[in-house]
Amino acid sequence: MTASTSAIVGALACQKNSYLKTFKTTVVSSFEFIPPPTSKDKQNKNKKSKGSDSEPESKKDVQYAVELEDTILFPEGGGQPYDIGSIILPDEQSIAVKSVLRDKLKALHLTETPLEPGTEVTLKLNWSRRIDLMQQHTGQHLLSAVFDTYNLETLSWSMGDLINYIELPEKVSDEIVNEVNAKVNDLILEDLPIQVVTPDQHGGEIDTSHIPDDYDLSKGIIRIVKIGELDSNPCCGTHLSSTSQIQGMSLLHQTSVRGGHSRLYFICGSRVSQYLRKQHELLKDVSGNQLSCQIEEVVEKVATLNTNYRKAVSRESALLKEIANMEATKIFTKFSSTDKLVDYVYRADNSPEYLTLVQKEITTLINGDKSSGVNLSDKQTLVLLNGDYPSGTGGMVKVLGPKSEEIQSELKQRISNIKGGGKGSSFQGKISKYEKGEIESVLLYLDSFRD
Repeated sequence: MTASTSAIVGALACQKNSYLKTFKTTVVSSFEFIPPPTSKDKQNKNKKSKGSDSEPESKKDVQYAVELEDTILFPEGGGQPYDIGSIILPDEQSIAVKSVLRDKLKALHLTETPLEPGTEVTLKLNWSRRIDLMQQHTGQHLLSAVFDTYNLETLSWSMGDLINYIELPEKVSDEIVNEVNAKVNDLILEDLPIQVVTPDQHGGEIDTSHIPDDYDLSKGIIRIVKIGELDSNPCCGTHLSSTSQIQGMSLLHQTSVRGGHSRLYFICGSRVSQYLRKQHELLKDVSGNQLSCQIEEVVEKVATLNTNYRKAVSRESALLKEIANMEATKIFTKFSSTDKLVDYVYRADNSPEYLTLVQKEITTLINGDKSSGVNLSDKQTLVLLNGDYPSGTGGMVKVLGPKSEEIQSELKQRISNIKGGGKGSSFQGKISKYEKGEIESVLLYLDSFRD
C-alpha cells in the first residue's frame, strides 16, 4: 500500500530551505531494507557456493526504509554525509532516523520500525549536526573557488568527523597556502550571498560530469550553488545562505598522494574552536605532565630532549658494540685455544641489533687471524638466540657452523612457534612467541655443549 508520491531528490524541502528544523509530512511507503552486498559479502557468498564449511553469519538487525512525501533530512550525496533526526508519530512516539540514503530519485529514511503508509508525521532534524555539515560543505566550495583562481582544480574532497581535505593536482607551497587561507577568511567576512538556482536561472554552461550515473537528469533537477559572483557549481547538498555563516576556516597541512597530487586538510566553522581546544589541551598535558614546563617553552624543551636523546642513542650504540666485541672476543678465544666446538650467545630482548653486532665482530676477528683455526663453516658452530617468554614478542635464532642441521632439528623440537630455513652450515629462524618453559629448555640444551 502506498499513499501519494514523494518529492524527488533535488527538490526536497531540505534542499529548498536548509534551515527548516521541523516539518510535517506523510508516510508514502515502508519496507524492510536490504542493503546492497559489499565486496566482503560477495566473497563470503563465493566461499559458500564452493562448499565451504564455515558457520553462517548471525542475522543482522532488521532495518526499514521509510519513504515520505517530502523531507528535511538530507540523503547522503555530493560529498556531504546524511542527516539524522527523528520521526514523531501522532501518539508522540519518536522513531530515530539513523541514516538517509538516496535511491535514484527517492530519499529513504532508515529506521528500526516500519511505519504505516498514510500516517501523518513530524520530522525533527538534528540541527547541530546539520549546521556543522553545512559549514564544512560550503567552506569547501569557497576554498575550491579560491584555488580555481590559481588554476588549481579540486580533484576530489572528503569530509571527516573533524578534519576535511581537498585533493589538488600538485603540492602547494606554504606561501600560497597562507595566501589562500587569508583570502578565504576575507571572503567569509565579506558576507557574500549564497544562492541555489536552476540552469535556466544561471544562464551559463554547467559541468554535469560529476552527477551520479543513477540520477536521471531527464526527471531530476540540477541545482547550482552560487557564491556571490565568485563561483557557480552544481551540487545537491544543503548550504549556508552567506559566507559569513562559515564563521572561519583554517588550512592545516598537506600529504602527498598518488600521481604527485596533494591532499590539503582544513576545518571550518565551530570545528576551528573545537580543534583549537583539543590541541591546547594536548599541549597543556604535554607541557605540564610530560615536560614540566610552560606551554611557551615546549619547543625549546623538546629540542633539548631530542638532542639528549640522539646523544643517548649514540652512546648506547657504542656501548652495545663494545659489549658485542667483548662477547665475540671471548668466544673467539675459546674456539681458538680449546677443543670446544659449539658455543652460543643469548639475549633476552628481541632486538636483532646485538646479535648482528656479535656476528659481525666475530667475523672480523676470524678474518683478521687466519691462523687461529676458527672456522664457522666446517669446524666450530655458533648459535645466536634472543627473546623471552614473559614479553610474548618472540625472537630470532641463527646457527652458523657444521652442526647447524643437528642443532636446528633439536631447536624445532623444543620451540613450537619457530619458522625458518637454511642449508648446509647455516640456519636462520624466527620465533613468533615462546611458550612457557621453552627458552629454559633451549638454554639447558645449549649449556650441554659447554660442559
